[in-house]
Amino acid sequence: MITADDPIFRPGSWEPTLNIATVTEKVPSCDQERQSALEEARQNPREAIFIPDCGSAGLYKPVQCHQSTGYCWCVLVDTGRPIPGTSTRYQIPECDSNARSRVSDTEDPFQGRELTGCPEGKKGEFITSLLDALTTDMVQAINSPAPSGGGRFVEPDPNHTLEERVVHWYFAQLDNNGSQDINKKELKPLKRYLKKKAKPKKCARRFTDYCDLNRDKAISLAELKGCLGVSKENASSSSANPGTRQGTNLFSKAA
Repeated sequence: MITADDPIFRPGSWEPTLNIATVTEKVPSCDQERQSALEEARQNPREAIFIPDCGSAGLYKPVQCHQSTGYCWCVLVDTGRPIPGTSTRYQIPECDSNARSRVSDTEDPFQGRELTGCPEGKKGEFITSLLDALTTDMVQAINSPAPSGGGRFVEPDPNHTLEERVVHWYFAQLDNNGSQDINKKELKPLKRYLKKKAKPKKCARRFTDYCDLNRDKAISLAELKGCLGVSKENASSSSANPGTRQGTNLFSKAA
C-alpha cells in the first residue's frame, strides 16, 4: 500500500511529467505549463495543484517541489520529467542542472506504432490526457478515507516514476482475478474510462488494440506500460518487480 512516505503529487497541469520519451509530439515549455497550472489553481483554489518552477529559455529548474506535500525531486530540465529515486521530503535533493531526456530507444515496440483513428500528431496529447486523468484518480483514491471499488493498492517501488506508479495502480484495479493480464471482460471499464476521460476522443476507440501488442485480446502490465510510454524506466529490473511477469522480453510474442 502506498504510504505517507511516498511522494503523492497532485497532477493538475503537470503535463511535462506525462509527455513521455516515446511520444514524438513537441513537449510544452515550462513557462506554458506553469501558466496553465496557475490558471487551474485559480479555478480550483482548494486543490493542491503542482506548479512547476521554471528557469530560462522555457526549461525547468532541476529541483521541483510540491509545497502541499513537502516533497522535492529532480527532473530533466528540458521536459520536467521526474528522475527516478530522487524524491525527498522536507529537504532539497542534489540534482544535475544539465540532466536532459535521452533519445528514444529504437527498440521500443511502441515507437512509431500507429494509433488507428487518432488524428495525426494527437497521440501524445491523448496519452498525456489519459495519464493526467489516471494520476488524479490515483491521488484521490489514496487520499480517500474509504476507498471504493474493491481495487488493490500495490506497494510502490521507490525507484518508480510517478507515471509508473500510476500504471501499476490502475492495472491492479483492472486485473480483478490477479492473472497479470487484463482480459476481454476486464477491459470494459478501461474502454469506458477512455471515452469519458481522455482527449481527443477519436483516439480512444482503438487504444486497447494499440496496447495489445501481441494480439491476444488481453493487455499485460508490460503492454499497458509500453503503450503509455513508461515501459523503459525499469527495463533492467522488471524480473524483480512483483507487479510484472517473469522474463526479460515481455513482448516476445508480438506479431
